[in-house]
Amino acid sequence: METLMTLYIIALLYRQTKANATELSECFTGVSHDQFTRLLQRPRCWPTLLWRNFAQRGVGRGGWLELDDTVLDKFGSQIFGVAWVYSSRLQKVVRGLNLVVLIWTDGERRVPIGIKLWQKGKQSKVVLAAKLLRWAKRLGLQPEYVLMDSWYSAKVLLKQMRCYDWHFVTRLKKNRHFNGQRLSRHWPHRFGHARGQLSGGLEVLVVKDGKRYLATSDLTLDLRQVKALYGQRQQIEEFFKILRGQLRWGQAPARSQAAQMAHLHLCLMAYCVLETEALRQHTTIYRLRRVLFRQEVPRQSPLLESFSFAA
Repeated sequence: METLMTLYIIALLYRQTKANATELSECFTGVSHDQFTRLLQRPRCWPTLLWRNFAQRGVGRGGWLELDDTVLDKFGSQIFGVAWVYSSRLQKVVRGLNLVVLIWTDGERRVPIGIKLWQKGKQSKVVLAAKLLRWAKRLGLQPEYVLMDSWYSAKVLLKQMRCYDWHFVTRLKKNRHFNGQRLSRHWPHRFGHARGQLSGGLEVLVVKDGKRYLATSDLTLDLRQVKALYGQRQQIEEFFKILRGQLRWGQAPARSQAAQMAHLHLCLMAYCVLETEALRQHTTIYRLRRVLFRQEVPRQSPLLESFSFAA
């Protein structure tokens, strides 16, 4: 059924226009920018819509949850949530939105589970990450591992995962205490490993890999498996790259919180559609997008036929 939501997603899929209501509405005859503006402003439970209508069908058994944050460059001073934040991608402080993101992956598919917008002076990114993990638990996910970098290796998050009976593979900062001593004092050389306890009594296997300290709660893993699993974190980096470059994730100029969160979730829905079709055709999202660019923008796309749009 044709709805404004499907039209918004179709415009994101088939064109590389600016991500504002005016240019997206110009992809269709008889659709005004005011209609898209009202779509973005209308209150909805976007995380539930994303999961039930798009993400749920892509999640298989096992797999990994990946937790990370990203910065979307924003220059408008009146846009909700914009602050001066450090971008690890650009290696400098920029004005932008800082999002904490949780995805599920099996190494081939990447499925968005949830996002949280960090606000200066409000809840920390660790607290937001804890909420995303609780959301994943409510959805019934049972990942083999949760993968994250050192920022999300906080004791409270690691204990939360073990409480859910989930194993983790993470990077640790060198000042973390392991067996009562700072990690940096355990191995004077570049490589090493040991089993022991982090502060708080968490049993882990720690692997030193060059300058990195990797840790897992699964004591049955060997060194190569720990390094290989941590290397799978590149899946979420590719996920961010596609959303920024192909779906204009950070380009909506809307000022309100409701409109920003609506656009971000609609981009995630469009991503689910693209990935599903790319896997079906045994191609990449980038090649699929080049094919879509050469087509007229339809009002009803066959790409969306297998997805529901229940409110």
